[in-house]
Amino acid sequence: MNLYTNKPQDYFSKARLEIEPLLRLGKGHACRALEIGCAEGHTLEWLKQAGYCSWVAGVEPYAELHPHNTSVDRFDRLDIESDLPNIPQESLDMILCLDVLEHLNNPWEAMRRLAGLLKPGGLWIISVPNIRNYHILVDLAFRGRFNYTDSGILDRTHLRFFTRSSLIELAESSGARVDTVISTDTTRWQKKFLAMLGLGDLLAKQFLLAATKQ
Repeated sequence: MNLYTNKPQDYFSKARLEIEPLLRLGKGHACRALEIGCAEGHTLEWLKQAGYCSWVAGVEPYAELHPHNTSVDRFDRLDIESDLPNIPQESLDMILCLDVLEHLNNPWEAMRRLAGLLKPGGLWIISVPNIRNYHILVDLAFRGRFNYTDSGILDRTHLRFFTRSSLIELAESSGARVDTVISTDTTRWQKKFLAMLGLGDLLAKQFLLAATKQ
């Protein structure tokens, strides 16, 4: 059974606008971007229509998620762990891996292979769920539960789990320099209070990372 068929209706259909603060190139640049796990292509469509990119391509292994909008210049239906899109080496300005690396058997090797497509100085934007979230820790420590769900941090299609530090290590393993890591779903006062205690990541559901290829 394909576990992805049980996903919520909006699982594949959202543009990831929260990455905008990490788009350092700004609008009006001839940026070439590739998204791994592009689903229906809504993030790529937004990047192009908003003027951040002039050319966008997506990789998605599931045929039913083929982007049907004309904004996506190229689509490849393949498994990134076994194949790469036929794109010239060092020709991309940006690669997006948004909530996709945790679904791979070997995300470290996948990133090293993908790095060859990125120009020196090119931008990685990566997001992963945070396994250190306090909901997970409370259930595990006090209830003895680690229950998988159809979506979220314990999505049953997740094969790998990350914290802030292990995400940084993953990015650096590809030869990149990490520039920024931000967390989501945490209010300003909560961040400030918990940061004072050294526990700032406990409320974060997700991390967004920007890194530069050396």
